[in-house]
Amino acid sequence: MGQPKELLAWQGSTLIQYLRQEVNAAGLPCLIVSNTPEALQREGEKGQGAEVAEAAVEVEVTRDLVPSAGPISGIVSAFRLRSEEALLVLSCDLPFADRTQLERLIQYAGEVSEWDAIVVKEERLHPLFALYHRRSQPRWEEALQMKQHRLMEVLCGLQVVTTPPGLLDPWAAFNANTPEEYRIALQEKQKRETGQP
Repeated sequence: MGQPKELLAWQGSTLIQYLRQEVNAAGLPCLIVSNTPEALQREGEKGQGAEVAEAAVEVEVTRDLVPSAGPISGIVSAFRLRSEEALLVLSCDLPFADRTQLERLIQYAGEVSEWDAIVVKEERLHPLFALYHRRSQPRWEEALQMKQHRLMEVLCGLQVVTTPPGLLDPWAAFNANTPEEYRIALQEKQKRETGQP
């Protein structure tokens, strides 16, 4: 990408600040696990408008509590730091994961019984847009200890429920991983703002 994805410009601020706002607007506390927490804290302190500054106050930013091993170490750190029964896990590059999508996912979780993970599925599984129940923590800890760093391998050992078609906006799980994908996201944003088909 040429720069940290989470600091890409989005909705008048950055992707990470946008996600902070949306998580807070859905009534959820926000924990950000990062290899560069100092940079994110500075970004949050900058603020860019009252709404962003308010959201930044309600967020905790931390470094991985364990040696960094990609998303798995972040998930393990989050489970160790938080006490909730389930964690909503989001990657930092989800420009269309707004409060409505988060609320729909959480509401769906309340309608499903017997799950370790509820994972968003739009064409493929998105393990970094998912709810993970506290009972899945031992599996994440084991994966970290065994140096098993592939998310999909961990999911194989969990009781996974996927989101049904039509539950979320088809763009909700779109990742801006590359410059081209970021450009596509900006085009889709413009279409939505101007009402273009």
